Amino acid sequence: MSQPIKPESFRELVASGAVKSVTILGQKGGYALLASIGMQQRPLGTRSGDVRMFSTADTALKLLRELGVYHVNVDVTHYQAGSLRPPRPDTAQKNRAANAALEHDKWFRAQVRQARDGLENGTVELVDSEVMWGRLRARARELDASQARPASEQRRKA
Repeated sequence: MSQPIKPESFRELVASGAVKSVTILGQKGGYALLASIGMQQRPLGTRSGDVRMFSTADTALKLLRELGVYHVNVDVTHYQAGSLRPPRPDTAQKNRAANAALEHDKWFRAQVRQARDGLENGTVELVDSEVMWGRLRARARELDASQARPASEQRRKA
């Protein structure tokens, strides 16, 4: 392919009517745009000068439509399915962690809402921290005492 056209120049050429036709050209892992300008065919490039690749034909068509190009040719002769970018397992892991955090947040907010509703309608009582700790200590003493008994005594009680 010849020298890529920068996006700004491509917009100006389309607006001026200098682009005769555009071909969506299938490549390995994606699609490039090839513009016919005069006797030349030049690919759409990036600002850095590389050939602009689209992961799907839809994204290429969307850009062309925004620019006012409504008739295109499609050539998938050399198209090979694949990805333009290497897989990013770290991104998938971050997404899973973010989703888990969102689920936890939903659960936590539901718990808070349930507690507040219970306080408002009287189905939940507020317990003073000293009373709560007293209950916990008493329950711990009961558990300690039940574990201290011989196993035969515990079976009889059960």
